[in-house]
Amino acid sequence: MTSTLAAAGIELGEYEQGVAAWLSSWDWSTVAVVISWVARACAAASGEAAPSVALPGRFDATPAEVDQHLRRILAEDTYLRYQQAIGGGAVTEAAQGARSWADDANVPGSPLSLDAVAGWHGAADHVDPAKGGGPYPAKLQCSRHDGFGPCPGAPGCTPQEPSKDTP
Repeated sequence: MTSTLAAAGIELGEYEQGVAAWLSSWDWSTVAVVISWVARACAAASGEAAPSVALPGRFDATPAEVDQHLRRILAEDTYLRYQQAIGGGAVTEAAQGARSWADDANVPGSPLSLDAVAGWHGAADHVDPAKGGGPYPAKLQCSRHDGFGPCPGAPGCTPQEPSKDTP
């Protein structure tokens, strides 16, 4: 978010950067509405026509629709950090599940040795962003290239209009 503002020539103070970080933790649909309001207010203040922003439905948007919308309103590095916040949470949850599984499997009579449990914990710690692993995803994921996967067009893949080949 802050890189998008910087690209527009808006300098942020320390407090404003903190507010931007706080806003980046909100769900995408709320942030999209706030950004739409600001864009329309700026256009109205300058006497320009307000930009038309079609927001995907909050409860029925497809992942590709959300991806395309966020690519139009966010700078790629901001969007990558957003994806990393979501991906990091998922990997942390999976790592916690692996540790839990190893702990639950370590019962009397189990073939899982203490060394194996320690190995599961070590592997989980290695990938867990909360313990220094990651970031996940390492590269911007994109709905425009064979479904979601690393974006071969980044930087510079962000569309201005929805792609005809995007479902």
